[in-house]
Amino acid sequence: MTWIKFTLWLLGIYSIYYAALLTWDFFRGKRGITTNGQHELTFVEHIEPVHSHADLVDHHDQGSSVVHSGGVRLKELFNLCREESVEYIKAVSF
Repeated sequence: MTWIKFTLWLLGIYSIYYAALLTWDFFRGKRGITTNGQHELTFVEHIEPVHSHADLVDHHDQGSSVVHSGGVRLKELFNLCREESVEYIKAVSF
C-alpha cells in the first residue's frame, strides 16, 4: 500500500465518520426546543468598585523619579534611549 492509497483510505474513513455525525445531529435536532425561558440560568451579583492605593497617591509629587509612566510611540522611545532616559538590560531585536 502506497502513501497515497493510505491517505485516501484515511480521508474516506474520516469523511464517512464526520458525515455520520452530522447526519445524526441533523435528525436528532428535529426535536422542538420550547423552553420559553423556563430553564434559563441567570447569575447576578452586586459588585462595588474598590479604590486601590495607586489611585489615592498623588502622581504629581516632585520627589518621584518617574516622570512618565504611560505608553510612548516608537519614535519617542528612540529619543528617550538617545537621551539615556531608558535603562534596558537586553538587546533590542527588530
